[in-house]
Amino acid sequence: MSAQKKFDYDGQDFYTAIGNLAARDYNDHEIAQFVGEEVRAIITERNNQKIDDADPNEPMPELEDVEGIPDSLTAEVFSRMKNGSYDGWTEQENKLRSMLICQVLQRARGRLGLVYKGVYDKIALGKIKTKTTTTTHRTGVDKEGNKVDDTTTTETVQELPPNLQAITMWRFHHDPEFRKALQQMKRMDVSVDEKGIEKINVNIVYNKKEDTELQEKKG
Repeated sequence: MSAQKKFDYDGQDFYTAIGNLAARDYNDHEIAQFVGEEVRAIITERNNQKIDDADPNEPMPELEDVEGIPDSLTAEVFSRMKNGSYDGWTEQENKLRSMLICQVLQRARGRLGLVYKGVYDKIALGKIKTKTTTTTHRTGVDKEGNKVDDTTTTETVQELPPNLQAITMWRFHHDPEFRKALQQMKRMDVSVDEKGIEKINVNIVYNKKEDTELQEKKG
């Protein structure tokens, strides 16, 4: 029985694949599942580029083999590799390769976070523009009796207004004074809608019989 084929853990493709998947917002479990597919895609693209750049008068360039690349890693194995505790590596390999994996993940997810933040800020501040395309098709007959068949396309660009909910959420996470004031307001709010009627303590005081009779005599 032949030994199980492995990734080239010292090659660039393995780490590029991890970074590509992380940049698409894949979590660690999904990266482990699709890393083999991504490595194959990287090598296939490189092979295709070699073919495109080949000189027709020269022999076909040697292409890289993609058949021996594993399909995936288990989530547990990838976690151990990331944390530097994979049994299949030496102590030095664990130290170096886990550092590379963590660096790749941090860079990719950092860039992704900036993209999300940019989109969120635009939505909050009302800087997102929407384009509406309207197509009108008109058929009929003009005054001279000629057939009219006309199509008109109109494009309208509109800037969305600021999103108050998004602005409030942004300030809650980034403005300590605003967050403190909002939390104080919530603590002061004792409405039934917020707390639920079952959370409001109601004390009911019953008058004694003699107190009730005394009140009736005074009346």
